Amino acid sequence: MENKIEYKIIDDKIVVYFYGELSCSYITKYRSLLNSILDKVNGPVYFDFGNTSFIDSSGIGLVLGRYNQLKLDDRKLYLANLSKTAYKVFELSGMFELMEYVEEVKG
Repeated sequence: MENKIEYKIIDDKIVVYFYGELSCSYITKYRSLLNSILDKVNGPVYFDFGNTSFIDSSGIGLVLGRYNQLKLDDRKLYLANLSKTAYKVFELSGMFELMEYVEEVKG
């Protein structure tokens, strides 16, 4: 599977789709892409991991960094479609105390 990010703007929200691995090999590229994507709309942001095969600690750091970026503007970040393994990693890292998990993105 190719490693990439795609996004859609649906009403006032941004949905970001991660494909392949979310690991240290791609974080610098993804951080730059996300910074430009998140400026397009002022509404909530959903990170959809339905097509993500692997997430390491640098991927968790990327998500946490975007959460902090959005929090400065009183915007929310939601996590969606995590595999069972990825859900456990996010749960153990305490991410669900900061961000809400949704089964799927509607809209």
